[in-house]
Amino acid sequence: MNTLFDIFSKSKKEKIEHKPKIIMDYREKNSMVYSELINLGIEVEIKELKVADYIVKDVAIERKTVSDFISSMTSKRLTNQLESMQQYKNRLLIIEGIDEHELYSHEIPKKGIHPNAIRGFLLSIIFEHKTPIIFTKDSEDTAKFISVLAKREKKEASLNVSKSNLSKKER
Repeated sequence: MNTLFDIFSKSKKEKIEHKPKIIMDYREKNSMVYSELINLGIEVEIKELKVADYIVKDVAIERKTVSDFISSMTSKRLTNQLESMQQYKNRLLIIEGIDEHELYSHEIPKKGIHPNAIRGFLLSIIFEHKTPIIFTKDSEDTAKFISVLAKREKKEASLNVSKSNLSKKER
């Protein structure tokens, strides 16, 4: 039996499901973030990354737990990692575990780190290294941020921009 196709009817184009994909450093495989990403339906490619823990589209992401952030700060390892990430136009630092550990804990000054030193270092990450910081509650929250970034549609800049007119006072 021959099937007839109505070539004149308007057919809706089927939307092809695109599974978001990220690249993750193999050293992150034991973190709970990996299993959370899989549960969220994200395709994860595991590789050795020279820079960053995750690459999502054009964004390099370095993930630190609160305790790792403090030790990386004091050993200057994080400074070196941030400098290496400068080769990426878009970069992000995720500090994970804010619910479980306070960043400016009263125990930290016993280690010789004043809370204002931590605040100053956070400011240098933002202003000197031009790297935004996201604070997450736990590995599940971290995975959700990465998932949203992976699924995010990149919007093109509008070409219909206009100069803003300055008032007499502003001129």
